[in-house]
Amino acid sequence: MTRRLARGLATLMAGGMVVLSGCGTSPPPSPPEPSVSVPPIPAPLNGAKFIADPCSAITVEQLQSIGFGEGRHEQTRDGQCLIVLGPSVDVTTSWFPPVRESIRTLYSDRALGRDTGNHWEEVTINGYPAVIVEIKENIPSRRDQGPLACRLALGVDDNTLVHIKANTWGKPEAGPWRADPCGAVKKIAEFVIDNLRS
Repeated sequence: MTRRLARGLATLMAGGMVVLSGCGTSPPPSPPEPSVSVPPIPAPLNGAKFIADPCSAITVEQLQSIGFGEGRHEQTRDGQCLIVLGPSVDVTTSWFPPVRESIRTLYSDRALGRDTGNHWEEVTINGYPAVIVEIKENIPSRRDQGPLACRLALGVDDNTLVHIKANTWGKPEAGPWRADPCGAVKKIAEFVIDNLRS
């Protein structure tokens, strides 16, 4: 009786080991990254210069040359440069630390269903790929008067996206851009490309 019990326990333990060893197997491999078609960057810009100093992307004088009022750079913080124009308009150029996203990352994230913003509009700025990724809508009764703010992501090299955001709606110091923040970010992106060529 003891021998039969011992044999049964041994069989049970061996079966348990097989079951337990099945629990220790590695998970199935993750699916491959989706194949996405990404517009090329014609000539890499100086993304390192931008990462070191996000305010190198745009100057107050350049904003004034396209109709914005007087302004000043605020202190750069967490990969962001804030330009305050008048009492309430702001323009920011930023990257998101610690990840230096690329235009390829942005397209891949979208293909995978990850959050890339509330809007997706592909544009080309002087040959460089960009996407309007966020639009802050106006209140319902003023939707026909344009959005409150707009953010564009510009691919400047294989490792860096420059995010440009303009908050302009209804603000006199925004000049001709007071109802067109998306037009403003596209125009600002042209300056960014020129400023990061060196």
